Amino acid sequence: MNHSTVLPPAALSVALGLLLASSHAGAQSTSPPPAPLSQAQLSQLVQQQAVQIQQLEARLRAVEGGQGTAAPSPATATATPAAALETRVAALESGQSKQPKVSWSKGAPEFSSADGNVTFRPRGRLFVDASSTDGSAVSDRNLSGTEIRSVRLGAEGRYGILGWAVEGDFADNDVAWKSVYATVDHRLFGLPADLTVGNRLNDRGIDGSSSTSNTPFQDRNVVGTLMLPQRGLFGVGLTERVYGKGWHAGLSVAGNDLNNAGTDNDSQTWATRVHWNPIESSTATVHLGAWAFHEEIAAGASSVVRSSAIAGHFNDLVKITPGTLLGAERSTGYGAELAGFFGPAWATGEWGTRNLRGADASGRHDLDHQAWAISAGWFLAGAMPAYSGKAGTWGRVKVADPVTRGGRGAWELKARYEDVDYTELPSGGTGHAWTLGTNWYLNDFSRVMFEAIRWQTNNRSGTGPGKDEGTTFNTRLQVAF
Repeated sequence: MNHSTVLPPAALSVALGLLLASSHAGAQSTSPPPAPLSQAQLSQLVQQQAVQIQQLEARLRAVEGGQGTAAPSPATATATPAAALETRVAALESGQSKQPKVSWSKGAPEFSSADGNVTFRPRGRLFVDASSTDGSAVSDRNLSGTEIRSVRLGAEGRYGILGWAVEGDFADNDVAWKSVYATVDHRLFGLPADLTVGNRLNDRGIDGSSSTSNTPFQDRNVVGTLMLPQRGLFGVGLTERVYGKGWHAGLSVAGNDLNNAGTDNDSQTWATRVHWNPIESSTATVHLGAWAFHEEIAAGASSVVRSSAIAGHFNDLVKITPGTLLGAERSTGYGAELAGFFGPAWATGEWGTRNLRGADASGRHDLDHQAWAISAGWFLAGAMPAYSGKAGTWGRVKVADPVTRGGRGAWELKARYEDVDYTELPSGGTGHAWTLGTNWYLNDFSRVMFEAIRWQTNNRSGTGPGKDEGTTFNTRLQVAF
């Protein structure tokens, strides 16, 4: 059975009017009149005209939905209905293309000018943690509790080639500045490059160069947290980076971070890092990298060597202690990186060492300490490993079926082994930890993390020296935009 299309009366009237007007104009022409249309041809032409008008009206409603209804100009008022609609829609679309734009693709509204040269976006994150430790021979270490690990708020923007970011963090019952810098994009040796001025995260290792909002584990590995200059993860200074196809190289000089109270001299650090992707395709990517730094340590500087919170951030009593080192004058560190990303699977390995030189009451010293870590993961469904080949860092995981849209999110299994050796330092200890866990990504901007850590320490200083071991369970709810 054949079904004919039933046209709305208004559309049919407009289409018939157009046909009559066309026929009248043709009758006044000197050319011979066209052959009369059959009933089928006339019906088909009416349907085409009606569809065209309906499409124009739909476009008009879409454009006017953001700008309101504009009255037709006198020029278009005398035109045919289809031509008037076409002119009106084109004028509104042209005006709309010049208006500022708003995008929510990064989890927070990003405002940009029509040409994209000026942008502004708020950014921030929230980490809510819970932790429980059991099995330690030192009863005080068997702690359980919750904490707001991090509350970070800030903003970033761009004015053409000039970019900027400002960000503060509340953690450990204290407020500290983190990213506060400006960047200038330019070209170096014909390649894209950027110069950063201000306080920015170190470019040092895969984990050490990545935000903890993106790393697969709740905390960076021990290479990223321990094999670093006295100034820590951030420093105020200059950083120049150049980018090629599948590689980047960076060089920086910086003092202490923004939280120096101004009562001590800054330490000065020169650092470099390079990475290369010898294999980079849609199915497999291989990462190779290396880094190094040299620092001149200010007299009387504190935290020259850091202890490792091997069981997670909450429990400050489960640590590998370096002991006390006085009189450090300079240090040199270097390390290597290897990683692979193969479909839903990934694996990384990092190693780093640091040499400290100086003098104390017992004489001059030249001492080393080192750390290494290996890790691997597998996405069961819903996403793939996120790796930024431009800078050689972890990226933001993109979830195909977000929970916030009624989906299942994405699930990732992960494992890591870490080892720290402080034995060359006076009263320094050793330790290692196994971590097994899973991540449930609710969408591109939030995840729930579960980790079980089996740790062992052998300290020669601090509370409860000697060998100890235990198990710690950590969870985190994360929202980052």
